[in-house]
Amino acid sequence: MSEKIYTQQELTDAFRAAIEDRATWFYLMIKAAEKQGTDVEKMAEEAITEFGRMKGEKMGAAKDPGEFVLKLSTGHANQAFEMERVQHDENKGILKFRYCALVEAWKKLGCSPEEVAKLCKLARCGDYGVVSCSPGLKLDFPQLLSEGDECCELVVTKE
Repeated sequence: MSEKIYTQQELTDAFRAAIEDRATWFYLMIKAAEKQGTDVEKMAEEAITEFGRMKGEKMGAAKDPGEFVLKLSTGHANQAFEMERVQHDENKGILKFRYCALVEAWKKLGCSPEEVAKLCKLARCGDYGVVSCSPGLKLDFPQLLSEGDECCELVVTKE
């Protein structure tokens, strides 16, 4: 039995396609919840934050902002989001994402810029959930692709 060897681009494309699928069902779930009169934002924030906490527990606590950035930017996600490690030391971690399959999927679905920004705000709850597993760290996003910036800039500092 022979094994197929995949190129990095094929793996990146497959990872992005999986993220786009996740973005599509997320969008459809939000729309269905809105039709039912559910408090969509509260429900999504709670569920996505918990998902982030689960991922954060699996990742393990980071002792400082730099370690958090290094842990977050490993594996296939690094290529899929075109991550750039700008700074990763004990005082500050800066990670830039040059591509977001979530944002791209929402645009393909015909979402307005306002809808994309709202969906992104909810999706970022996962990032806040991840960082909550590293006590003493704070997370900010000074730039966002979903709001027309050139990248998503994730900045981690000490509280």
